[in-house]
Amino acid sequence: MSAATQISAAQAQTALRAQQTSARRFSVLMAALAVTLTAFDLVVARLAHVGTKDYFLGPLYSLVLLAFALWYCRSRPLPRLVDACESGIWIVVFTNVLSVLIQLAARSPYPLVDQELARLDARMHFATASAVAIAARMPALRISLTLSYAMSGPLMIVAVLLPAMCGHINASRRYMLGIVLAGILTASAFAIWPAAGPWTTEGYAPAKEQAVVTAYLERLKMPGPVTLDMEDAGIVAFPSFHVLLAILTAVALSAIRWLRAPAWAMAVLVGLSTLTTGWHYLVDVIGGIVLAIVSVGAAKLLLPAGDGASARDLNRATQE
Repeated sequence: MSAATQISAAQAQTALRAQQTSARRFSVLMAALAVTLTAFDLVVARLAHVGTKDYFLGPLYSLVLLAFALWYCRSRPLPRLVDACESGIWIVVFTNVLSVLIQLAARSPYPLVDQELARLDARMHFATASAVAIAARMPALRISLTLSYAMSGPLMIVAVLLPAMCGHINASRRYMLGIVLAGILTASAFAIWPAAGPWTTEGYAPAKEQAVVTAYLERLKMPGPVTLDMEDAGIVAFPSFHVLLAILTAVALSAIRWLRAPAWAMAVLVGLSTLTTGWHYLVDVIGGIVLAIVSVGAAKLLLPAGDGASARDLNRATQE
């Protein structure tokens, strides 16, 4: 074996150890957050007389499928797909945990602040009703922005899996941690400043989904027992979680050079769509941007750059 080959092998082994240490540290952090938030959800649900039917059963099938895929990828071995499967497991767990957390936040005793949010928008000379009216006069714009609004969920899956599969596991990990931190901050803000949406203050007719969300939020605010409805978990007005998620997604996908421009273009479209579809006040959008910046900064602080080797180095180490 030549000296250059020996050096290359040593570097690969060092990269492997760094990756394993980084993976363990991340797993411990995420597990601690998952256990803490789950315990918090269950305790608060009991105190608030909230039924958590199907709380654990909801993501069970997805977790079983991902666990099988993880086992298979480890047995091959396929390091990049291992990273992708692990990322998928964490995002399924936290999507469920955070959805419950946000609904529990709606049970807070604080009254709705739609009037206050509308007044803040008025001071900025903006009305969501005007954005809705403009979009209604431009069918192509309305359809494209409505589709953009609906893309947040699929884009989240892409942002979790694609960077990991392309060897940028740290981008996926920061993204997942950012979502968890953003979810905690969003639930806290929503508990203190709950709101339904601008259709309650600006006089335009709500869409069917918006009417359902309003009714569900009102039900959560009523005293007495209530059962959570995981299908209607998107009740947050302030801050806009759609905007927050779009920015976090763009940051994660920016790790892949050729996706930077499309990712940020989509983030802008999602931000605009929250207004043209009538879901949010302008101040909701601003709040989402602020919390996104805080969440990205916190995730970078907790997961420094370079904390984890590339899958290419890991592949090389397993072959030596």
